[in-house]
Amino acid sequence: MTHTHLPTILAAAVIAISLIFSSCNCQKSVSGTANQTKSVIGELPTHITFSNSFRAFWDDFARDTRHVRDLDKYKPSDDFAATAPVSLLDGAYVVSGYLTIDDTFDADAFKALGGEYNRIDATTATFKMPLKRLPEMWQIRGIVSVEAATRVHLRKR
Repeated sequence: MTHTHLPTILAAAVIAISLIFSSCNCQKSVSGTANQTKSVIGELPTHITFSNSFRAFWDDFARDTRHVRDLDKYKPSDDFAATAPVSLLDGAYVVSGYLTIDDTFDADAFKALGGEYNRIDATTATFKMPLKRLPEMWQIRGIVSVEAATRVHLRKR
């Protein structure tokens, strides 16, 4: 092998190595996205403010529903139900929290989804909403912000 062929061989080697790495990267990207499933609950909307506690709940809810195709058939995992502000009420799993609402709040639409709310004052209310209807709640007019309830743990004396 002469020195005149060395640049050609090096160039070919660099191209071959580049092709190998780029095909590995492409294969990794394709297989990584193929295993991801779109969440049945979707993303939180930007027109409503959500507390950090609610965002954490939503992330956990998204993980718990990642293999669910129909929320009507969803049953929370034991781990999720034990840590989230979720309870079983009249045969339905509901999430509890606090709403900040304005004077355009559509109480009838809220109730039509199976939700319950109790006003604390003119702009604050506690709420319960069936988990399977929670993603639809974001379409209700007049919801300004949402905060998840926190579990209270009683201390033994």
